[in-house]
Amino acid sequence: MVPRPGKSSRKNAKIENASIFGIRLRFGPPGLIVYADHFLAAAKIAATDVPFNPARMFLTCRTLELGFKAFLSLKGYSLEKLAGGPFAHDLENLLLEAEQHDLHQLVTLSESHRFQIVRASGYYHEKVFEYPAITEALGGYPDLPDVDELVGAADALLSVLREPCLTASN
Repeated sequence: MVPRPGKSSRKNAKIENASIFGIRLRFGPPGLIVYADHFLAAAKIAATDVPFNPARMFLTCRTLELGFKAFLSLKGYSLEKLAGGPFAHDLENLLLEAEQHDLHQLVTLSESHRFQIVRASGYYHEKVFEYPAITEALGGYPDLPDVDELVGAADALLSVLREPCLTASN
């Protein structure tokens, strides 16, 4: 029987360290930042000439989620802890937790960035960017965040996290 992926993100997060011939490898921060970079690259090439592009919104929010989780992983949070509970796809909680651990010492997110991240959090957490939400669509997505501001926030976050995350495996 082949295990099915996606059964539990926590199951995949249980093993994040390995030791080979006495060399300890830590996969959390580098793995998270590499995935975040790929999601951001995809978000940047997604169509920008349409008023609502759920794929671009989703990719950008996923980038932010992984970026905040990479930062928290650097601060000692296990992947297993970050995979569920209050941190499971909740951008606002992740932002607040990162700020409590001095995110501002690495990157300054503008008030506009913060506002748009919080605004996106509900839509992202409720999977509005993944599945059609008729009520939101009929209402014209009244709380839709500015995706360009989110991309800017994600760019700022990843640009300062890349180096510390990639060297964290040492």
